[in-house]
Amino acid sequence: MENQARESKFELSVLGAVWIVVFYELIISALIGGPLYMIYDSIPFGNMENTKEIIGILGDIILRIMIIALVFKKIKKNSDNNFRIRYVGKLNYKLLLSVILLMIGYYLWYQSSIGVIINKFPLPEFLKEAEREMELHPYSAIFSMVIVAPIYEEIFTRGILLAGLLNRYNPKKAIIISALIFGISHFNIVQSVNTTLIGLILGMIYYKTNSLILCIGAHMTNNIFARIMGGAKEYMGYSPNIISFMAGVIIFTGSGILFFRYLKELDENLKINKLSKKGVI
Repeated sequence: MENQARESKFELSVLGAVWIVVFYELIISALIGGPLYMIYDSIPFGNMENTKEIIGILGDIILRIMIIALVFKKIKKNSDNNFRIRYVGKLNYKLLLSVILLMIGYYLWYQSSIGVIINKFPLPEFLKEAEREMELHPYSAIFSMVIVAPIYEEIFTRGILLAGLLNRYNPKKAIIISALIFGISHFNIVQSVNTTLIGLILGMIYYKTNSLILCIGAHMTNNIFARIMGGAKEYMGYSPNIISFMAGVIIFTGSGILFFRYLKELDENLKINKLSKKGVI
C-alpha cells in the first residue's frame, strides 16, 4: 500500500471520525470559543477598528491551534505515540502547479454546472452574517478564508481524519467518508455539495502523495479563486456560461492528467535514487 499513513496504529471508524468532529469542532470549540468571543465583543475598541481586526484574527488562530492540539494529544495517546501528520510527502513544483490548475478547473466547471442549481438555494442566516462581517472587516475575513481556514481544515480533515480512516478502510471508502464528513460539517446545502466534491479531490491528492502541503495549496487556490470570481461577478457582471464550463472541463482534465504524469515521474526518480544509494545502479 503506497499510503504511508498506514505505518501508524491510529485507526478511525466512521462513528469515531464523526465523534471527533462533533466533540472537538462543536462542543470544545463552543466551550473555549464562546467565552473568548464574549470577552472580545465586550471590549470597547472605539475607533480602533484595525486593532479589533488583529485581535479577532489572533483569537481565531489560537482557538484553532488549541483544537488541533487537543485532538492530536488524544490521538497520540491512543496510537502509542507513533502517529504524525504527513506534511511533505511527495512534493515538487510540478505537482503543486498541477493541483493549483486542478482546483481552478474544478471551480469553473462546478460553478458553471451544478453550482448554477445549488446557488439558487437560499443562504442560511449564519452565511449571510458571515458575508456582512466580510464587508465590515474585509482584511480579517479574507485572511481567515484564504490562510487560516485552509490550513486548519486540511490538518483536521485530511491530516487527521482521512489518515485514520485510511488505516481502517480501503482508500476509496476512506476518501468518500472523509469527503462526506467535510461537506456535511459545513451545515448547509449551498456549501456542502461543493465541499463534498472538493473533499473527494483533496482526499485523492492526500492519498496519492501523503502531502498535506499540496492539499493546503489546492484548498487555498480554491478559496482565492472563489474570492476573485466573486469580485468579478459583483463588480464586472460576470456569470457562469458554456465558455467557463468548457474551460473548466479542459483545465480540470488536463491538469489531472499532468498530476498523475508528474506523480509517476516522481515515483520513478525516487525509486532510482533508492537503488543508486544501495549501489544497485
